[in-house]
Amino acid sequence: MHNVHSKNTVRYYILIVIALAFLFFSNDFGLLDVQKTAIVMAVGIDREEKEFIITSQIAIPQSSKQGKATESVQIVSRGKTVADAFEEINAKTGWYPKLVFCNLILIGQTAAKQNVFDALDYFLRDEYLSDNCLVATCEGYAADLLNTTALVDPSGSIAMEKVLSAHAERVGTVLPTTLREFSIGYFSNSRSGFMPILKTQPQQEKIGANPPSDKNSSSASESSSKSSSDSSSSQSSGGQDSGQNKNQGGGQSDNQGKESENKPVFNASETALFVEGKRVATLTPEETFAFGAVTNKLRLASYSVEQAGRICTLTIKNNAPKIKFSVGANERATLKIDVTMAAGKLDYSVSEDILNISDVGDVPNGIFPLAEKKLSAEIHRVFEKCRACGCDLFGIVERLEKYEKKHFIALQDNALDTAIAEIKVHFHNIR
Repeated sequence: MHNVHSKNTVRYYILIVIALAFLFFSNDFGLLDVQKTAIVMAVGIDREEKEFIITSQIAIPQSSKQGKATESVQIVSRGKTVADAFEEINAKTGWYPKLVFCNLILIGQTAAKQNVFDALDYFLRDEYLSDNCLVATCEGYAADLLNTTALVDPSGSIAMEKVLSAHAERVGTVLPTTLREFSIGYFSNSRSGFMPILKTQPQQEKIGANPPSDKNSSSASESSSKSSSDSSSSQSSGGQDSGQNKNQGGGQSDNQGKESENKPVFNASETALFVEGKRVATLTPEETFAFGAVTNKLRLASYSVEQAGRICTLTIKNNAPKIKFSVGANERATLKIDVTMAAGKLDYSVSEDILNISDVGDVPNGIFPLAEKKLSAEIHRVFEKCRACGCDLFGIVERLEKYEKKHFIALQDNALDTAIAEIKVHFHNIR
């Protein structure tokens, strides 16, 4: 009996080996040929009337001889739906688009004027695209922004992702959002959400039209150039050839320098507000920081305050925001926002003595009250801007349903319009 069992075990193993060998040699488990696959890194969405214009930034593998692993190209396709536009990529190039590595969806200005979920619902249905994919909007066409070669990275999408990083959120300069977070806001009772606005900026700010000049340095420069020209005229023909070669090399380096100077950088300090998928208003960089102080955890953020013509920049070690919601006897929703900031002195616009420089906890008198007043006014400005455009960014209707359900039916239609915001900001020293 034992021998029969052993023989059957051997037969089972032989059958398994034969089956695996068949699958291996028939290539049923073979990987998809990378040359036939378009690895989509970012997607730009624009609209023209009823047509979607999709710009796909695709990573193309390069050979090791070319000195770089990948290169990105942009392919523009059109369709009545987003799916049709992606199918056109396959028809044009023979590549099949894969969205598993897509980390950014950029909404153009024309697409943001209409319901952006006319396009975004396709990405929610795609089972391969991560719902943690970043979403952002821009001024103008998304295609133009994706075609931009930025200073920090040859790939525009990677440069944009750096601007929308978690670090930028922690220091309060940007309010990044993901497809999942924006979708939750869109399908909630508030039907509201936000996206950072990506823009390009020149890498070098203009210092002034008329730079300062020094007569002595000017005359010294003239004499130096004169002596150099005299010495160059006394050189032999061989020296002239050498000088020409150096000039050619210098010209190439100058061209490379000018080319890098022309490359812009990205900025996303402004935030677009959306209601029912349509862009309705814009938060300034100051308002973006103020809303981030209420909703996000800040870490080592900077905040500047003016006192008697002098600027003091504070470093915010951390913040502790609290929001309480209630409905009063007057049948009006009340939102109590309490923000506590632990801060110290980071810099001052005028020089100080050694004792004041050595301690970040030595904040000048009167700075904290000014900071509290300024930040409180900015948070209040965000609240009123949201009320004016109907964007329930603070989630008043959702809080009404969750905490005051008995008042929900009666107040849900005008809860934002009649709501009261009580804002309190407190700065305390990190020491």
